Amino acid sequence: MRAWFLCFAFLAALPASIGAAPAAAATLDGPRVALVIGNAGYRKDPLANPINDARAMSASLRQLGFTVIALENASQKQMHDGVRQFGDSLKGGVGLFYYAGHGVQVKGRNYLVPVDADITREDEVPYKAFDIGQVLDKLESAKNPLNIVILDACRNNPFVRESRGGGGSGLAQMDAPTGSIIAFATAPGAEAADGSTANGLYTGQLLRYMNTPGLKVEDVFKRTRVAVKQASGGRQIPWESTSLEGDFYFAQGSGAAASPATVNLDDELWQLVGGAGHPSAYRAYLEKFPDGKYAAQARTLAAQSPLAASTSRASPAQPPRDGTPAPSGFSFSAEEAKMDRATPAGRDLAFQQALTALNCPPARRNASVRLALDEPRDGAFAASLGQRLQQAGMKVGVGGDYVAQGTISVQAQHHRLLMVNEVAVSAAVVLNSAQGRQVANSIVRAESYAGGDVGTVVAELLQAQASQVATQLLTQLCRP
Repeated sequence: MRAWFLCFAFLAALPASIGAAPAAAATLDGPRVALVIGNAGYRKDPLANPINDARAMSASLRQLGFTVIALENASQKQMHDGVRQFGDSLKGGVGLFYYAGHGVQVKGRNYLVPVDADITREDEVPYKAFDIGQVLDKLESAKNPLNIVILDACRNNPFVRESRGGGGSGLAQMDAPTGSIIAFATAPGAEAADGSTANGLYTGQLLRYMNTPGLKVEDVFKRTRVAVKQASGGRQIPWESTSLEGDFYFAQGSGAAASPATVNLDDELWQLVGGAGHPSAYRAYLEKFPDGKYAAQARTLAAQSPLAASTSRASPAQPPRDGTPAPSGFSFSAEEAKMDRATPAGRDLAFQQALTALNCPPARRNASVRLALDEPRDGAFAASLGQRLQQAGMKVGVGGDYVAQGTISVQAQHHRLLMVNEVAVSAAVVLNSAQGRQVANSIVRAESYAGGDVGTVVAELLQAQASQVATQLLTQLCRP
């Protein structure tokens, strides 16, 4: 039987220079060293797949040119010794740390759990577990041009039985230092699968794309995220925090040689934004190619946004209305349906329709709720979520019959080849009763592209995600 568990993770990376076009990135190379740890043989709640995952990862990394230090069912001392050896082996190339097993966060710090850990109280964790910060310190000291941290640790935590409020589920915020990428097997509040096959869902897909020639490291994790999301029916969505300053390929191939001289940038950009369903994506295309091959289509779709006037240079062309595929391969009728949900008016209508369909007991629908959200911006998501809940009849304030807890991630990075900004907003919220019982949860993620209006795009995505979260929470809360 497949085992599903609940995990919280949060990461936020918004580079300050996102609006500027960086110089062409160098391809990162040099000695490759990896530390791979798989912990499964816990006395309490053993896991099925971390050993298989760690062995498969070690074998794959060796084939990809890494020198691998491998640990299985490691004690706390063995983990300390392994990290020391790993740090001493780093020589200015590429450092990779992979961990599969139990993990826990206490007071904002993340700890990996050794198999010999005997932890029953929150205050014991820092002394009996392994602080992931030690790995980051070793990587930083090595001054590598590239560091990769992969944490498949979002399983349940059976160790902390007593908590005074400082320990949360899963892993806490970890921003990627310069020149690094931190990858989590699942997002905040998502359910992560330990797996019922030879490998866990996340690691199995990750290995597939790591060995695909010509994929940049960011694309490896992006494709892994899409595959895991599809395979899990949206219940597990991997996250990454990245601040890379160069290009890295696990497996070199023809794709690694791509450059503006060999790629049709117009076609390549439209492949990304054509089916995005966000006005910002079409505005980004028009900023880059105002007279491009797909400009008429982009203007038509971008015109559905209030900001269209700032980017449109001509009257919108009229697309076919019968679902006829456009040259890019997508249907205008399908895109318009998606665009309806991407505009404020469309979201209002969709939310009203969802409320009308709910048969919610008055005691729940008119209950009070307190918002306790961790978000990197100025509370924009909480404000939008609060408005939606009030629109449904709930009272939003400091006290409450329910507490909405969760984390919001905003990520933005510059696509070095196409010179547009990629923006992602993810949200995970759990609705608990005043007694601490979970009554609803929601995890959502939206990605789009932006030209110079990154802040506007982030605001649009935050509002859209808040509306979606409110709909999902209310639907579950009102369920008989």
